[in-house]
Amino acid sequence: MANKKIIVVLVILCMVLGVAFAAGQKETGVTGKSGRPVIRVGSMAYYLSVPLQVIMDEKLDEKYGFELQIIDFPSGGPMAEALGAGQWDIGPIGAGGMIAIPNYNAKLIADVESEMDGAWIIARPDSKIVKAGKTLAKYPDIIGSAEALKGQTLLGTVGNISHYMAIDYVSKFGLAMSDVNFIHMETAQVYTAFTAGNGDIACIGSPAAGQKLLAEGNVLIGGLKQQGNSQQDAILVSDDFYTNHYDLCVTFMKAWYTATTKLNADSEYEVAMAKKFYTTSGRTDVSDSAVREECSWNTYVDLHNINNQKPVGTWMSNLIQTYVEAGTMEKSVIDALKNNIRLDVSNDAIAALSK
Repeated sequence: MANKKIIVVLVILCMVLGVAFAAGQKETGVTGKSGRPVIRVGSMAYYLSVPLQVIMDEKLDEKYGFELQIIDFPSGGPMAEALGAGQWDIGPIGAGGMIAIPNYNAKLIADVESEMDGAWIIARPDSKIVKAGKTLAKYPDIIGSAEALKGQTLLGTVGNISHYMAIDYVSKFGLAMSDVNFIHMETAQVYTAFTAGNGDIACIGSPAAGQKLLAEGNVLIGGLKQQGNSQQDAILVSDDFYTNHYDLCVTFMKAWYTATTKLNADSEYEVAMAKKFYTTSGRTDVSDSAVREECSWNTYVDLHNINNQKPVGTWMSNLIQTYVEAGTMEKSVIDALKNNIRLDVSNDAIAALSK
């Protein structure tokens, strides 16, 4: 069936990958060696998870009465599947949230950032897409044309922000994903494959890799901000953790908002924490200047700006709507998201911090 739903492929992919990255973790609700309850937090080595470094360095888990256990994932797809398998309790996630919410009844309790950039679509300077120039009056920062884009090969990660960017970018020219070739690979492999001459377009959610590609003379032809869809990652909670350990959800968010407020208050501290988190997470693709630039683009939701944000889940809703309009996701997912946005955890955490 040529028109098989991409979401089915996505779920199968993630089922294979998810268990491998989270197998053997403790069950939820256990007491750690410290005597405090363990909260298993899903994480990726990107900006959305940097507040976890602050929680560790400032001993906020100890202050608020829990033991932090970080479980690392390479991208949102495996992370979402691992949540469904009961391998982590709460944590920041990007586009992978659209898998966990409808399939595993995960709750979206907060947005991570208020502003964000660095998720980009890049082509080589001699590409016919680049030569087509800027053809969309409504989106003056996007480069390309329908004619130039047809039949091109895009490199990216299914279930990742890069996949969403690709669908949205193609749709801006009135095309569907069937008009192009989308090749799935993990985020770290996109840079390597593209620099080796594979593919025509790199859809890349890693700012560090994107910065390298641009520094090498490649051209920015699109991206979430350029396409009018600036990203907001989200905090998800498993259905079990929300239902049976609500107080721990609130406890974690108290530490989270304390951390994001501290990061926003001091740009030098933010850069230092981001660099430390990336390097301790095993990343070797970061430099001081690259991290500093990334931090300058992005702002966390914190105790001071939280009341000035779009309604929680707006970005995730737009993400799912794009998939639905592209015919790659069922409309029922929109209802699942609406039913699973829960503001009570953050509200209770903020109220407690205000006392």
